[in-house]
Amino acid sequence: MEDHDGRTPGVTIVCSDCPRNGKTLFTKLAVDLLSLRHGETPLIFDTDAPDGDIIRQFPSHTKIIDLSRTAEQVALFDGILNAGQGQFVIDLAAHQFTRFFDIYVDIDFEAGAAELGFDNTVFFLIDRTAESIQAAASLRKRIPNTRFVPVRNQAIGDALDAPGMADLYHKMHCDREIMLPALSSETLGMIEHPDFHFDSFVAGHYGELPFEMKTELWDFLETLYEQRDSVDDGSTFAV
Repeated sequence: MEDHDGRTPGVTIVCSDCPRNGKTLFTKLAVDLLSLRHGETPLIFDTDAPDGDIIRQFPSHTKIIDLSRTAEQVALFDGILNAGQGQFVIDLAAHQFTRFFDIYVDIDFEAGAAELGFDNTVFFLIDRTAESIQAAASLRKRIPNTRFVPVRNQAIGDALDAPGMADLYHKMHCDREIMLPALSSETLGMIEHPDFHFDSFVAGHYGELPFEMKTELWDFLETLYEQRDSVDDGSTFAV
């Protein structure tokens, strides 16, 4: 099935087993680039109930979902499948990581989405610990038919140099890997503001930004573009 613009419908899940490692920044980046790619902002599910986090960046396109409530679990998973088209982004709170993927596997969301022609991608932000790499490897085994992309945030580092971790990491058979470049504190603070969006920056807005900041942002985006997916079906988060 294709969505209204002739492209494959997609579900983008951004997750980590730990908080405060750049996940919200990456979700914002994913939403903005999907918006740029498809010409409209995807529907976003923020699972950090009750207040939310990513909803502050996209208040008019985000629904807060409390995964401890069965009715809201249905609203999330069935809502996507029943829509049958479009782009969806799930910003998965770390404290809901296990609950979410238990449901995902139990209802066989992979099969349901595949039957409807959805392109599913999980972006897992690797944290600083060996346990985070182990969590990523365990999740990969549970969802073998979902595109799986680990994200290594150079601003925080990771534990790939710990004994056995590099071998475990490379045995995950991931679809690709993203290295998220570190940003200066000034630029990071600016892009975290709700008024800033990457798609608007690419479109030529924010002309008042200092030259050094604009250069840093273009370098950041170009570095990500060089890591783009070789499979360009129009639905994958590919920068």
